[in-house]
Amino acid sequence: MRKYLTVALVAAAVALFAATKFPAESQSTTKFVLKGQSSHPASSNFHLIFKLWAETVEKMSGGRLKVETLPAGAIVPAFEVFDATSKGVLDVGMATFGYIQGRNTATIPMSHGPLFGMDGMDYWGWYYDGGGMKLLEEFFKDVLKLNVVGFPAPTDYPQALGWFKKELKSLNDLKGMKYRIFGIGAETYGKLGAAVVTLPGGEIVPALERGVIEGAEWINCVEDKKLGLHKVAKHYYTPGMHEPVTGGQLMFNADVWKTIPADLQEIVKVASVYATTMRNFALNRETAEACQELLKEGVQIHRTPDEILINFLDEGERSQSGYAAANPFYKKVIDSQKKYAEQIVPFKLSFFPPYNFAGNYYWKDKVYLGK
Repeated sequence: MRKYLTVALVAAAVALFAATKFPAESQSTTKFVLKGQSSHPASSNFHLIFKLWAETVEKMSGGRLKVETLPAGAIVPAFEVFDATSKGVLDVGMATFGYIQGRNTATIPMSHGPLFGMDGMDYWGWYYDGGGMKLLEEFFKDVLKLNVVGFPAPTDYPQALGWFKKELKSLNDLKGMKYRIFGIGAETYGKLGAAVVTLPGGEIVPALERGVIEGAEWINCVEDKKLGLHKVAKHYYTPGMHEPVTGGQLMFNADVWKTIPADLQEIVKVASVYATTMRNFALNRETAEACQELLKEGVQIHRTPDEILINFLDEGERSQSGYAAANPFYKKVIDSQKKYAEQIVPFKLSFFPPYNFAGNYYWKDKVYLGK
């Protein structure tokens, strides 16, 4: 009898603990429906990452976490996604630091470089393998004072210099030109003499049509074609050194994030890596296809003159020195990136075969860049 009584008491204690520790509607069954918006148009790869991420989260969670993924302007303007997420107007935001560059110069290395020779994958590696995530948390919380939890979603690398109505022979052709560009590109080309303008993606084509601007960069063949840039300019220059990667951020309002169970938080993180990777794979193919389509439509794709790119890098280094001297967090970020790049870039330069070695062996006659 005593044995059965002991078992009953233990069972009762376990039941009491469970009732105390876990509410009637347990974490395993609670459903979350969150409101989200990106800073980009619905057709952009950046927004498509956001959409695929949400779809993946919903599937992986068995429907326990669902996020609405609205495009730029659906709830707030593109440049207000960070603040809207911080204030809880949005539960989830997807935006790039370049849209709030004026708040702190450290948005530059936290977003799109220069990256000391690293490419988009190396940059992502710096976040997850080189200490970037700790700096991101510090940046949001202590520097920008934003009430968000963020995860990197790098994409669109590398980007082109952009679209022009006339050919560019040298840096002099950019001087005085009203040129739409973003982030560090705007800062640097402004110092090199261009009359730079920053506009959201949806406003670029109308501005070119009306003559408000004379040239513009956006992303690459496929994304630019979606905007219709090829309809208002026929000279397309690539590469550009201004944005070797678009370092986007997937963000949760920090108070909302705290309400989400740990297993769903892990799903959010894993799904962000999956969605970013899968969409970037697709983007390479889609961009290659779009470049061929542009050529058939009469666009001339030119290689950017080296003089423009070298002057950009030189001016960018001068700017970086000034930012680092004036902003301790900026210096902290670039020191971290340089340390990581110092390992990764020389290794890849030494160990990896040049891309054009075997590439030209098989496909040299297919290269379509004009001078």
